[in-house]
Amino acid sequence: MKQNLQFKASQHLSLTPQLQQSIKLLQMSSVELNQELEILIQQNPLIEIFEEEDEEENKNTPTMSQEETSFEILNHQEHQEAIYDHEINWGDEYTKDNYAESPDYQEPASQTLKQYLEDIFHLIPISEKDQAIISLLIDSINEDGYLEESLDYFLASIPKEYEVSIEEIESLLKLLQKQAPPGIGARDLIECLTLQLESKEETPIHLLSIKVIKNHLNLLAARDFVRLKKILGCEDEALRDVQKVIKSLNPKPGNIFSTIESHHFIQHEVNVKKVKAKWQVSLNEQAIPKLRLNHIYRDLIKNSQNDVAHHLSSQIQEAKWIVKNIQQRFITILKVSEAIMRHQKDLLDHGESMMKPLVLREIAEEVGLHESTISRVTSNKYINTPRGIYELKFFFGSSIDSASGNELASTAIRAKIKEVIKQEDPKKPLSDNEIVLLLKRQNINIARRTVAKYREILNIAPTNLRKIL
Repeated sequence: MKQNLQFKASQHLSLTPQLQQSIKLLQMSSVELNQELEILIQQNPLIEIFEEEDEEENKNTPTMSQEETSFEILNHQEHQEAIYDHEINWGDEYTKDNYAESPDYQEPASQTLKQYLEDIFHLIPISEKDQAIISLLIDSINEDGYLEESLDYFLASIPKEYEVSIEEIESLLKLLQKQAPPGIGARDLIECLTLQLESKEETPIHLLSIKVIKNHLNLLAARDFVRLKKILGCEDEALRDVQKVIKSLNPKPGNIFSTIESHHFIQHEVNVKKVKAKWQVSLNEQAIPKLRLNHIYRDLIKNSQNDVAHHLSSQIQEAKWIVKNIQQRFITILKVSEAIMRHQKDLLDHGESMMKPLVLREIAEEVGLHESTISRVTSNKYINTPRGIYELKFFFGSSIDSASGNELASTAIRAKIKEVIKQEDPKKPLSDNEIVLLLKRQNINIARRTVAKYREILNIAPTNLRKIL
């Protein structure tokens, strides 16, 4: 057999550690960046983060060169943070409510649901065995606040020598539900909503609401008000009150913790404001880590012999890399944000319904970067605008041709659909076909199935479920 020896020529791109670090830092969110910095500082004691109060004390202390340690930040004016609403999505969207606006809403401390429950039961005088069972129950509560496992599961999980009965576990679950925020520890939606109502002052409407929740929630979900009134033997006004009470409840009470926790730490990297009729984009100084060379090590290097300085030279270079890569990260974010805002000026002026179609390639060509870099820059990076805080990737979207020949962004179409539905008569909600006709009057030609698709994306229920008594 004749053997052939073949050579293949290929190119291999080898990324330097500095470039790898630059890419890694660029794709991180503000929170992830701060976490990564803590790790880098632990690994390299030559670099440290200093607080604002230390700045005056150290302003004349030479650390690294100006080019290596800082860059100019445009002046900006503080904007009030946008409030992140808690939209309640009830399964098939039979109703939704802004729970943050409910009078029963209380913002918890910035801790997880599990930590909150453990803190409560560390203060309650119960036996060691009961404490262990309570801990098992807490571990089984998911982020929505529901108990994921059955009581039979816990009974089988506990060693038989503890001689625990299903009744004891049930009793401890009731204790947990009583001590926890209302609805936490429920095994299903009906129990969750019932627990919340039972924690309130008993009124005839609350008792009627509990009856609906336990026996007729499916009729309420289907908006079958005629049957409900007949079954309950009540008038329209009472049923409206029941509907209002149930809508004020939170079907996912654990999300109060997870939503607050996740959004509480979102820090926008960029601000945009109008100055003398022009939109000005600037970096948020609060989001930029303030780094310097640790003065103890700096003095040590300054006073040491050459062999010590040589030994630390690699860490010195690494510290410079870190500062330079973080500097480049924020410069790139600012550069990309400025380009995006130039394209989306109409949105800033008039709202989301005026958003322009925009793709990554357009911004990449404009700022001279690769599309993959733009993708990294716009993911998990936020800009604070007078209309609220947006993730940078929000401003990108596909286009639809209008009857006038202009292209409209899909986000703008969704905003217009939302506006149309917001203005509808709740007793006679618009069908998707009627929405198509109304949009056509605005020179927007889209199919009925597209309206249905965008309506679902907006979590807006179909016509029959939007009807209000």
